[in-house]
Amino acid sequence: MEDKIKNIQQDYKEKIDQAKSLKELDGIFLELFGKNGKLDQLPKEFKNLSPDKLRVVSPLFNQIKQELEKAIQRKREEVKEEIYKSLENEKFVRQPGRLQAKKRQGHLHPTTQLLNETIELFSKLGFERFDAPHIDTDEYNFELLNIPEGHPARDLWDTLYIDSEKYGIQPGKLLLRTHTSNGQIRAMRQLKPPMRVMIFDRCFRYENLDARHEHTLEQFEIVYIDKGVSMANLQYLSEYFFQGILGKDIKARLRPKYYPFVEPGAGVDGLCIFCKGKGCNVCGGTGWLELAGAGMIHPQVLKNGGIDPNEYSGIAWGVGPERMAMLKYGVEDIRLFKSGDLKFLEKY
Repeated sequence: MEDKIKNIQQDYKEKIDQAKSLKELDGIFLELFGKNGKLDQLPKEFKNLSPDKLRVVSPLFNQIKQELEKAIQRKREEVKEEIYKSLENEKFVRQPGRLQAKKRQGHLHPTTQLLNETIELFSKLGFERFDAPHIDTDEYNFELLNIPEGHPARDLWDTLYIDSEKYGIQPGKLLLRTHTSNGQIRAMRQLKPPMRVMIFDRCFRYENLDARHEHTLEQFEIVYIDKGVSMANLQYLSEYFFQGILGKDIKARLRPKYYPFVEPGAGVDGLCIFCKGKGCNVCGGTGWLELAGAGMIHPQVLKNGGIDPNEYSGIAWGVGPERMAMLKYGVEDIRLFKSGDLKFLEKY
């Protein structure tokens, strides 16, 4: 058995040294270590050896196996080095009459472009960026926003919870944030009114994916708190944003809608940019498209943030940049934004 192992060692060392390509080395590797490789088949014969013989053969087998593996790896590096050297001397000649390949140049993602436009618009009005964590507690994501445990409004968000027991946190209390509103209470507690902040980044939901829904999505939200803030401010800011992104002709309207952390709440509609309010398939014949959600911050939420609702009032207003990008760029499927499809991204 010792001679057999040494013969394999000798034969394959010569084959490895003489190999000229990576393909040859792959073949040698399979011959030795493949499913029916010569070395990998040898241990099946060890059962016939005496214990004394086995104590000699086993270390020898392991030693030679490692030597051959290292020899193949070294030869691979040598062959690669030769290939790289040969490529250094290669010259690419363009055939006469053939067009040169178009130079490709990177650019910002369409969603990032729209976010930058949005940030610029609100920065002009004195809004500053405020960041909140992606992984957050149930308290900041729901409870302090007037959505206690067991509240039916929680069904509005398909939440992705994290196995929190291993972090010493009660089960069901750690999650991937479902909206940027998890930053509202933090902003109120860290900043003193009057305050104008904008929160934007990724949110996560357990969604059934379709052309208008994704499990990972972007959100943009503003929180504006001061003395005398009213729904008139909400109407102005909505129209200011829509016109800044979609054009001067668009109008905004507020429609009653329920959100637990605002009172009153509003769905913010924009005049359909495709039919200019006449009614079409995109807007379902209504002439309007729902583009944002907003409302006056609930007095209890202000209290939770350490702000006296008798002295201050505020608005919270949020939009999905990807939904806006779908309208602005005429994109029919929201999933394209995170598909990594270069043909799609190069259009923008």
